[in-house]
Amino acid sequence: MTTKSSTARLLAVPASGITLTVTGEPRTVASLEELAAPFFTPLAGRSGQHTPPAGEHHWQLELVRGLVDGPAEAEPDGTAAHRTHFDKAARRITVRCAEARWLPVIGLRYARTLSRAVAIGAGAVPLHGAAVELAGTGIILTGEKMAGKTTAALSLVRSGGALVSNDDVLLVERPENWQMVGGPRSVGIRMESLGEHRPQLSAERLAEAAGTHPSNRPEKRFLAPGAVERLGGSVLTRAPAHVLVELVCEPGGPAGPGRSDAHPLEDKEAAAVLRAYLEEAADRRRFELLDFLGAPPPSLTVDVLDSVVGSLRFYRYTHPARGWVDDFLDFARDLAPALSTAPAGTVSAV
Repeated sequence: MTTKSSTARLLAVPASGITLTVTGEPRTVASLEELAAPFFTPLAGRSGQHTPPAGEHHWQLELVRGLVDGPAEAEPDGTAAHRTHFDKAARRITVRCAEARWLPVIGLRYARTLSRAVAIGAGAVPLHGAAVELAGTGIILTGEKMAGKTTAALSLVRSGGALVSNDDVLLVERPENWQMVGGPRSVGIRMESLGEHRPQLSAERLAEAAGTHPSNRPEKRFLAPGAVERLGGSVLTRAPAHVLVELVCEPGGPAGPGRSDAHPLEDKEAAAVLRAYLEEAADRRRFELLDFLGAPPPSLTVDVLDSVVGSLRFYRYTHPARGWVDDFLDFARDLAPALSTAPAGTVSAV
């Protein structure tokens, strides 16, 4: 409910086809809107802003600043104590937190989970990985933790590409192709990785771009997606998917240029990679919201698996822990001409 001390904003969430009315203190709502850009689109000035649509495609998100009484949700990354309440009849999610700087971040996490759950329910395939568009080529980067996905993605973005998603990506089927669809997830950058970023990225510039994101800590900084522009990159909400690269880090091997290896994957290997990096749920932490929504777990049917394997090119890129990013950028830049000239249904070596 909107009071004299609160405001309401109607946002469109294209990834899931829903609209979302966000209410709360003006500064809190504005902060959430900034963090969500460009993935949640303000509908300011359009007809119906103050009388949002009813029905299953519209949700309400209430952000309440105040004391948290009783048991509170806890997360391992230092997130402030908060409580949530779900109202199925009103299609409303209420988030209460005493710390003003955390409230928009926590609220956005629940809104993002809602959006992903709806999209997955409609057939989207969630993969653990980053997504970047480079010279018209859509590249998905998968890999285990510490494989270098964020370092590679941000280096591609700062070298002329555009970020679609950092840590997870939705694959959505369209008549002409599969598309990579992103969402408002912050980009977490480990300080110890800065020496690998290309172009060179200083701690001072990263700190300036990250600003006062509440998740910041000495060993890691966080960028809202829109803040990538402060580092010379750009952001897209979606792009056609052309290639998937599995990054594999071999820390015990010799470091330096020329130590990386890239090779194409056959269909059987490609299918195994997709299964390995399929997200198990629409969110890794907010299971109480998923239970409330009745969200089914993601799945890869045989038809979907065959379609993705037949539509994308797959590679495995093995690299040392240090000195590999320049070689990777050369590999990625070569993907665009290779993909544009390869006959459909074939795998080209790069």
